[in-house]
Amino acid sequence: MALKKTIGAIVASFILLLVGGYLIHVVWLAQDYQQHSDLWRAENAMHHRMLHIYIANLIFSIGAVLIYARGVEAKPWVGQGIRFGILLVLVTVVPNSLVQYFVYPLPHQLVLKWIIGGSLLTLIVALAIAAICQPKHQST
Repeated sequence: MALKKTIGAIVASFILLLVGGYLIHVVWLAQDYQQHSDLWRAENAMHHRMLHIYIANLIFSIGAVLIYARGVEAKPWVGQGIRFGILLVLVTVVPNSLVQYFVYPLPHQLVLKWIIGGSLLTLIVALAIAAICQPKHQST
């Protein structure tokens, strides 16, 4: 795959993760987090550590794009993107959410929302990666 496509997919994935993460955690789940504020760091302490979120999203973006590029087939990108997204959800979102539920005294409704929001975001990211990383059509 061309370096230009790889970098484009990494950048697009990173941006989608940042925007989607904001919409999920700052907009949609803000009230849930406020109800359980005793479980989280103080807001200023979280803001102080935002670089870690950026690094995590960048690592995820790089890894997801490289894995996709390695396994892409000469098939329609939408189907491949959905399949890839489902697999990413099964190895990231669901296990991580369930581990957090086990480790911390979290309400199951919050964990379910994490799984729903994270799954939708991951599917969108996977579709974007698939769309950008489409192999050039080969002539027969």
